[in-house]
Amino acid sequence: MYNTPPYFHLKLSLSIMNLSIRLFLTVSIFFYTSLLNGESRTWTSTTGSTMNAELVDFSNRIVILKSSSGNKISLKIEQLTHLDQSFVKQWVTQKESLKISSNSSSPSKSTNKQNPKLASGLAELIPSKILNSKGEKIANDVLAGKMVGFYFSAHWCPPCRGFTPSLVQFRDKNKKDFEVVFISSDKSPEAQMKYMKEMKMNWFTLPHKSKEGSKLSQKYGVRGIPALIIVSPNGETISTNGRNDVSSNPGGAIKIWKKSS
Repeated sequence: MYNTPPYFHLKLSLSIMNLSIRLFLTVSIFFYTSLLNGESRTWTSTTGSTMNAELVDFSNRIVILKSSSGNKISLKIEQLTHLDQSFVKQWVTQKESLKISSNSSSPSKSTNKQNPKLASGLAELIPSKILNSKGEKIANDVLAGKMVGFYFSAHWCPPCRGFTPSLVQFRDKNKKDFEVVFISSDKSPEAQMKYMKEMKMNWFTLPHKSKEGSKLSQKYGVRGIPALIIVSPNGETISTNGRNDVSSNPGGAIKIWKKSS
């Protein structure tokens, strides 16, 4: 009687295992792709009205739906039921996950590795190039995946100089999840960079008196400094009173912001 060599069984088991893994990945990608392709579903508003439409985009808490006739409808996410809001958030999460998976599945791990891209909702708020603490221009993708604090401040402002050291310490401790973009009200670009160097602000900033900085100030209704506006990685507003959050609860602010994002 012929006995099958043990290594044959081992090779067969490994082959079956590899086949199972490939099948699982194929099904998972198909599921996620189907979700992202936005198959038509029934949406219900908080007033009880319903409609069949496809989810095509979500940015700055605005949901974009497309009806079967091709018409696009824009509405705030708060106008949908909690169930539909959960679906939108799941759609965004899976969209980002699939994007990261696609980037990491390139043939060459060493030469084709791509950096994560900034979510469209946050990218709409700032220029494509921002400045680091040395005044060098860099791509805004450096903020991808992080909560961002828009810090309105200036060296000539005594309360600003009083709060900035606390924010520097907070940011340096939580820079894995949180980053700061400084919007300066200093009198010149030189004063802006001097302030950053003096206070050890190793974060990012917008060019002095930039139009994007002015738009952010108007968007969030900034009437005095220092002011710290917290937004999610998708650009959604989390807190307009970040200064108080950091000052009163430096150990728990990040956790609270994550729950609100």
